[in-house]
Amino acid sequence: MTSIRRRLALFAALFALALSPALAVAQAQPDDSARINSTARLIAGLTPTRPDHMPLAQREEWKDHGAKMQSAWVRLRAGQAAPLMEWRDAVLPKDCPVSGTLLYPFSGPDFFNVYWLFPNCDKYVLFGLEPIGRVPAVDQMSKEQFARLLLGVRDAMANLFARNYFITSRMGTQLKTEELNGVVPIILISMALAGVEIVSIEPLVLEPMKRAAPKPPVAQDPNAKPPHELKGVTIEFRLPDSQNVQTLHYFSVDVSNKGLRNYPEFSKFMRDLGPTATLVKSASYLMHIDQFTRIRDLLLDGSLYLVQDDTGVPYSELARRGWNMRVFGRYQEPIPPFERHFQQLLAEQYEIQKPKQLPFRFGYRRGTDGDERSNVMVGIRATPQKAPEAVSEAARPVAPGQNR
Repeated sequence: MTSIRRRLALFAALFALALSPALAVAQAQPDDSARINSTARLIAGLTPTRPDHMPLAQREEWKDHGAKMQSAWVRLRAGQAAPLMEWRDAVLPKDCPVSGTLLYPFSGPDFFNVYWLFPNCDKYVLFGLEPIGRVPAVDQMSKEQFARLLLGVRDAMANLFARNYFITSRMGTQLKTEELNGVVPIILISMALAGVEIVSIEPLVLEPMKRAAPKPPVAQDPNAKPPHELKGVTIEFRLPDSQNVQTLHYFSVDVSNKGLRNYPEFSKFMRDLGPTATLVKSASYLMHIDQFTRIRDLLLDGSLYLVQDDTGVPYSELARRGWNMRVFGRYQEPIPPFERHFQQLLAEQYEIQKPKQLPFRFGYRRGTDGDERSNVMVGIRATPQKAPEAVSEAARPVAPGQNR
């Protein structure tokens, strides 16, 4: 009997030893999640949750940072989030409109708007040119580095707090410092302020596909930039005490016609999403120009429900494809330097539907309170067929005296 017991004990020990690497990984994940959430709260100006982060929250520079961040957040929540969500409850479906997936092109790290408008989607797919970056290692920073991180966070969040959008050209420098790198920290800050808990952060790598053979260059340009590298990240999150885990994918990707040729796997990923709902705002009118027709077609071929401002898909393209669009807010000539993207057909729809002014900021406006340029379109695709060859808004005749 003793021999049998010894053998059983030895077998149990060997079995536990064989499982120990897996157990170590499983035990490390909650700690990583706790550290990420505490870091997100700390740089968002909220009290951290880990004891080893508490000394950082006692520093005068963090107390000043916390007061400024919370002041900006209170103003944004009252002046922007509350009226936007009230409008959402009156106009948009309660649940995710299509198949649980929400697509947000040209988003940058804008988690706020996608979550405010569509809080109940299972999956969010965001993309922009901004790099992925990393979670700031706050416990490894010197006092000077930590102070620079906090200052960089306030600088990077300033336009979102004040304008409700990021400025791409500024993010090019704001999110490429030693302390504040990429969109990940900004998304984590937004999640912390929105009150959700980060479950995990993992790289997202698409399986490479065969690329089309490049055309031989006419002449070698020594100053030509290398192709933008496709990178992705997956962030899982949930409401506290909820078992419902939601997923956010962000891709750093060049979706110009030329850029998409470099990674067909991204186009395949988009097509494989199936039918989606789509949000487009503050998108620099990129899908109005010929260099972005491929991504425009990808979005429209896969979308059944659309919420956008006038910087998204041209209204003429939506009308030609059979979309039924309802308009909100006010529509005027776009702000500089986008005046040439004025849409006569859209202006006519505003005259026909005569909507009320929006009680929140959406899209591009001047900084004055009296500027009535916030506009939203909500549409459902009536015909699932692909559209015939497109005619751009720029090709339409322009009446005398009318700006493009």
